[in-house]
Amino acid sequence: MKLHKTILLIIVAMVLTVGVSKAQVKQKISDEQLTDLLGRIDTSASHFAKSADKAMDKGGYNGSARENELNDILKRFTRATAALKNDHSGPHAKEHFETVLHIGVGIENFLKKYPLDGVQEDWATLRSDLGELTTGFNITWEEGHAIGAPVGGTDVKNLCQHIEDVADHFKESLDHALDNSKLNGTATEDEINQYLRDFRDATNSLQDHYNEDRAKDDAKEVLTRGSKIDGFVKKHKDAIPSDTLAMWGPVRLDLDRLAKHYGVSWR
Repeated sequence: MKLHKTILLIIVAMVLTVGVSKAQVKQKISDEQLTDLLGRIDTSASHFAKSADKAMDKGGYNGSARENELNDILKRFTRATAALKNDHSGPHAKEHFETVLHIGVGIENFLKKYPLDGVQEDWATLRSDLGELTTGFNITWEEGHAIGAPVGGTDVKNLCQHIEDVADHFKESLDHALDNSKLNGTATEDEINQYLRDFRDATNSLQDHYNEDRAKDDAKEVLTRGSKIDGFVKKHKDAIPSDTLAMWGPVRLDLDRLAKHYGVSWR
């Protein structure tokens, strides 16, 4: 598979995904500086594309559904980066920039499932250039997923993926904690395990239907299931180590964001 050279910002969300502040995006560097920066990004992206191309071939992805999925994301990403280049200081610059970032999060989620080896050095160079670009557009980066003005269902899907990621970390820690507590092997442990399974099923459903009419109902189900876990954590906090309790915090924060996105309450 040949990755197109124009994927200037493919790695915006590769290691860190990007959050767009609610404030309007304003260009803080001159057109001349930005043109120079985009040229350097083009060069570093070209080097990364070659490394990624080799990694894809080595991984045996050629002609697979996995490759088709990435191709689809990259096609949309290429269109978004081209639009940004053509209108980086015009009235639609904010929209183009946010679209690039949100689609980049989709790429990051793909790479979480199917990592590419051998791209680390080229990524380091590209990441440095991209850091300069985000500074030039006054962008705030937040690890995990994109927040800010929604850009359609893509943002919801990425948020759900992050909810699953942080919830999985919490579940792993909680399993270990309960195995070493007085709740091990009890009906109470079975209860929270069921809550966690139901929560995962609900988030999977929302990811599958994020761009359909039923999305809001699916989101409410995610929040309802999350509320049950939240109640369990509060009720049994004395039996749960503080570091495990701390892992539930990022999940609650994501659920707040999901609730705000759909205009519903969950706590």
